[in-house]
Amino acid sequence: QDKLAKEERSSTLNLRKLRTQWRAVLRETKDEELRRDIAILSQTFARVMDCKDGSLATDLEEAEEQHAQALRSHLHNVDRLLQLQRSRLTCLEEGYGAQLEALKTEFEAERYGAGEGQHWHP
Repeated sequence: QDKLAKEERSSTLNLRKLRTQWRAVLRETKDEELRRDIAILSQTFARVMDCKDGSLATDLEEAEEQHAQALRSHLHNVDRLLQLQRSRLTCLEEGYGAQLEALKTEFEAERYGAGEGQHWHP
């Protein structure tokens, strides 16, 4: 009986040791598996980031080109507007000069006519 009880205790102890060792093996295996997964995910992430960086650089270049094109177009339109305004101003100045000359001529004619006996009343 004593021998049987001793054997049961020994068996229970061995079973506990086996379970502890088995858990350690499982933990170690799981640890290696997780480390492999992390390494793979890390490499995948790095590749994705490289692709994104390349894509962002391309997008940025395209956006800068579009901005430069829009700026060139805007400056061209401003130049045309200035040209139109200069032409308009020249026409207005010429019209003003012509009207001024006509007024002077008319004034001279009236003054000359008033000097010959016609009375001019302001």
